[in-house]
Amino acid sequence: MGNTPFRALAEVLDKTRPVLVQAHDFPDHDAIASAYALCELLLRAGYTADMTFAGEIQSISLSIMMDRLSIQHLPFDEALELPGAQSIVVDGSPFDGTVRRAAGELVAVIDHHPVTGTPVCPLVDIRPDTGSCSSIIWTYWLDSGEEADRTTATALIAGIQLDTDFLSRHVSKTDLDAHYELFFMGNYELAREVVRTTLKLDQVRAIGKAFTSSLALGSTLLVELKEDYSSELLSVLADFLLRLQEITFVVAVEIRGEEYHLSARSKDCALDAGSIIRAALDGIGTGGGHRHMAGGIITPAKYPGSKLLLERITRELDTYRSEYEADSKTCGT
Repeated sequence: MGNTPFRALAEVLDKTRPVLVQAHDFPDHDAIASAYALCELLLRAGYTADMTFAGEIQSISLSIMMDRLSIQHLPFDEALELPGAQSIVVDGSPFDGTVRRAAGELVAVIDHHPVTGTPVCPLVDIRPDTGSCSSIIWTYWLDSGEEADRTTATALIAGIQLDTDFLSRHVSKTDLDAHYELFFMGNYELAREVVRTTLKLDQVRAIGKAFTSSLALGSTLLVELKEDYSSELLSVLADFLLRLQEITFVVAVEIRGEEYHLSARSKDCALDAGSIIRAALDGIGTGGGHRHMAGGIITPAKYPGSKLLLERITRELDTYRSEYEADSKTCGT
């Protein structure tokens, strides 16, 4: 990107038209924080801007964050009907399946997820080395010369903390700089509180049942869940099971509803979970993400069953290891 962030964005936007800042479908804390913060910056700059997203909020803690910070959004069906709207997609992309449809004319993609293809729109700002999209949006504030208000800063801190696991994974200098600056502007205690996953008491039984439905193949573990699980609970289970000494790759998949949701985690730094899940779900669904964590959706009619899905994933793991064997020699250096 030849220009500085906010100036480059301003060059592709039309101030006479409404702007939609769209988070990825079924957003998490980082997506909401990024969209909200960019929307607030555009409002200061004199644009008419609204935040929107498709799909529902599935995370209890994210709902709490939005409520505590009074974060509002334009319902997606209303965004689709907004005349002359121009869309900025953040923390996702219509070109990698995390956003199925842009609500208006797509003018920009701002993301930190690696993409397999080349997004086609006036502005593309994709930084896969950055741990959080919230950190990227902070650079737009920095470039604009504006100082974030307390609510915006708190949301961005929460977004950074979620995607970097409190600065413990996939952290770049941008993440550290953003967290340091925002720490003193926002309410760090509130951000920490809302990021710490909130589960309900009635989910304890469901968690217990999940441990009895696991399959292992080598160092890969798959848990198949047949009840109504939130995406947050899938993530919690995947994170927890990754603590097993013998396991380096975990997949939790919920097999109910109109779409089967999947959450994956890896503690092998020589693997790219996003690439592996994307390849494993080819032909039966869509997926992607980061090196350490990924997600996906499987079409119910094409679900091969837990045993065959585990075999597909381990096959892709073996393929990735053989193709990128050289990377493992520099892992962690």
